[in-house]
Amino acid sequence: MKKFLCAIFLLLIASAVYAKDFVDSGILTYLGTTEAEFQEGLDDLRKSMAPLFPSDESDGANEDMLGSFILDLVKTRRVVHFYDSLLSMQMALRSRKIDEIVLPEPVGMYLISNNSAYDISFSMNMMPSTISFGFKQGNTKLQKEFNDAILAMRKDGTLSRLGKKFITELNGEPEAAKFSEFKGAETIKVAVTGDLPPIDFIAADGRPTGYNTAIISEIGRRLKKNVRLISVDAGGRSAALASGRADVVFWYRNTETSKIKSSKLKNAVRDTTAGVILSVPYYEWDTDLIITRTK
Repeated sequence: MKKFLCAIFLLLIASAVYAKDFVDSGILTYLGTTEAEFQEGLDDLRKSMAPLFPSDESDGANEDMLGSFILDLVKTRRVVHFYDSLLSMQMALRSRKIDEIVLPEPVGMYLISNNSAYDISFSMNMMPSTISFGFKQGNTKLQKEFNDAILAMRKDGTLSRLGKKFITELNGEPEAAKFSEFKGAETIKVAVTGDLPPIDFIAADGRPTGYNTAIISEIGRRLKKNVRLISVDAGGRSAALASGRADVVFWYRNTETSKIKSSKLKNAVRDTTAGVILSVPYYEWDTDLIITRTK
């Protein structure tokens, strides 16, 4: 009997330890902020939204007004964890160190279409985002060359065509881009992360592929420059520029058009660091997805 009561006691202690009134949420590292700053902003958003959900009102009307994620955020606190790579973030989700991961819609849709263990928990359109190429501070010549090429590709429909082929209408794994070779021409080193598939993708055999490689292949052809791809984690993007390991980084997020009501969170959502300058945007999305593990 004593052993039985002891087992029950230990079970109750374990239940108390593991019962949570919050959700552990993973997100790819924002380079211009810290987890603590991001968390403070998210908590501030939650606090500002709470008065919109008085206990004597039904959730339905407010959910229609603000969306299911905001409703859930008010009810349950999110504790944010930054990850320097998509792989490490997925490993944390699989091992249940975190409860969910937050990804751009095209990335989230690609993951769940290729992995039956994932499902969409929520979608949110709080932070419409664009992505741009990054360059080391002072490299305005290369920045302008890229800007001119991107604007021309936007005007002639190349960006739209490649976006459909490699993202919105993609079926299966994206194909590898072909790069032109220009004898005696300058070679630019471009950092690939593989952390935003199929936008920025590294195949199982280690080859960079996907939308970004198609974009950089076309830019290299238009600028008549040779391209050499190198691999870095998302968290090492700015370091690759600062060290000279890369001349260009495939992507930095920009959320200036966000619908975030909390100024603390809006100020915390920064993905660039000092010493980095950006190109004009070359891709955008309106919605982020919150992905959970179902198995």
